[in-house]
Amino acid sequence: MLAQSAHDDSPSRPLSGPRRSSPRRAATVFWIWAPSLVPAALTAAVGLLGLAGPALGPDETLRLTLSVPDPAAIVESARLADAVNAPYHLFLHYWTGLFGDAASTVRLPSLVAMVLGVGFAGELGRRILSPGAGLYGGLLLVALVPVSRYAQEAGPYALAFLFATAATLVLYRTLDRPRWWRWTGYGLLVIGTGLAQVTALLMLAGHAYIVVSRWRLSRQSALFWWFPVTVLSLVPPAPLISLGLRQHAALLAFRPQARWEMAWSAPEALAGAAGLVVAGLALAARWPDRALIRELAVLAAVPPLVLLAGSFLTGPLWAPQHVLFVLPPIALCAAVALRGLRLRAVLVLALVVLLAVPQHRAVRAPSGHQPLALAERHHQDRLGATAGPVAQLDAAAQLTGGERPDDLQT
Repeated sequence: MLAQSAHDDSPSRPLSGPRRSSPRRAATVFWIWAPSLVPAALTAAVGLLGLAGPALGPDETLRLTLSVPDPAAIVESARLADAVNAPYHLFLHYWTGLFGDAASTVRLPSLVAMVLGVGFAGELGRRILSPGAGLYGGLLLVALVPVSRYAQEAGPYALAFLFATAATLVLYRTLDRPRWWRWTGYGLLVIGTGLAQVTALLMLAGHAYIVVSRWRLSRQSALFWWFPVTVLSLVPPAPLISLGLRQHAALLAFRPQARWEMAWSAPEALAGAAGLVVAGLALAARWPDRALIRELAVLAAVPPLVLLAGSFLTGPLWAPQHVLFVLPPIALCAAVALRGLRLRAVLVLALVVLLAVPQHRAVRAPSGHQPLALAERHHQDRLGATAGPVAQLDAAAQLTGGERPDDLQT
């Protein structure tokens, strides 16, 4: 009971007490802040390690090139191609104008975004699960290679990770105590998610499930404010979605063969070799509130499955960096699976770190930002005989930051 009260952060818990309870107060303060601050600090340390080491990759170079013209020219070019990345190009235009275009400088916003995102993931675990689960889930995220890889990428992926994770946290807080200002904050985060990366809006499928799941438990009609708030939040990114769909409409004409190899390798592409251990643990998650585990499972599974299904039905849509925001629910489910098993939790964390170290070193090599594009090109070359024009679109996508250029769609 003492340990439980020390971790209790409910509003009913007294904030003051006799002097003899000061150790308990100190423990309470630790468990309030540690799940977010410790993983965030470690993410910053790992992200700063070798930040300027790798040369700018082709995608980073292209984004810098597209951000050079004046804002009006950037907006005008977005009407022709790559509309979904126009907000990031505008941001990069002003950022480089203030701080320069050195490799470490253009990557710094991504690092800050990933640090905040991992901190929010730890806080999410503390709020909906327990302080220990939040802290351990955050530590698992720090160890995963994609987290630090895209913390060191001059691109929109870390920003989407931040906005999507923060939106999930705010959604749970809002459903717990609906207030207009919380709905407003949630709506702004959804807008930020859509402007950073359109595919990150797939998180809304998980959010819709959470709303319905919480309503089934509480029967509070106020929860359904989520629907009008979300619709209004989709208005600002709607032009990007519309232009993006029109620019890539030619993909709908293709029906490539099922890419089972791509689907089979998707888990490792998303989380890295060490992440497979984390994903395996997540499958064993058990919690008294079973609905909560189902909600986390939907958050983690639906976005990748939608992109993979789209790749089978239309053209190649799958890219692991497009769904980085599913890593927090996976890590939190893995933390739940080791609840109460402290020695095993330490050993698993050590194993994940050991498995990840070689990849961490590889992505920090001078050519560390090149292999991903080269591997994708090699993969498409092997599929070229059967994929036809789709393979050409994929190859061109490597030169346009993951988006297929409009002039190759006819």
